[in-house]
Amino acid sequence: MVLRDMVPKKIVLALLTFTLLFSSTGYAQSVGVVKTLLGDVQLSRAGEFVKVGLGDEVFIDDALHTDSNSSVGILFNDNTRIGAGPNTRFSIDSYHFDNQSQQGQADLSIVNGTLALVGGQLTAKRLDAVKVHTPTTTLTASCSTLSVKVEPLTKEAP
Repeated sequence: MVLRDMVPKKIVLALLTFTLLFSSTGYAQSVGVVKTLLGDVQLSRAGEFVKVGLGDEVFIDDALHTDSNSSVGILFNDNTRIGAGPNTRFSIDSYHFDNQSQQGQADLSIVNGTLALVGGQLTAKRLDAVKVHTPTTTLTASCSTLSVKVEPLTKEAP
């Protein structure tokens, strides 16, 4: 009788551990894929830097860094396309797209460099669904395309 009572507890404990393990590893759904790539592009995910390759998936909170002779193009799940030119640092802060309603939102941040956006289904339903945050302002794709160039900030003399 004691053995029979302990087996279900061990199974429950094992299942709980398994669930916690996968929820704490940050299993996340891909928000897009790298479709074009020139030169060396690095991706920072959870503090780790990895070299980007064609076909690699991108996720929320990923930050991408292009080198001086590099560029990258990402196709998001709603067919929004993002292109980043040389010496660009940008991140995917949030992204949600519902296939049923064809609605959602995206927030990107660019620290420096150039970023071009061609809206997909997100902007087809709502022009302000995609926002690009720069060090000094927030832009919305109020049409189907948006280009941003951010120069490094310099302090002015007092």
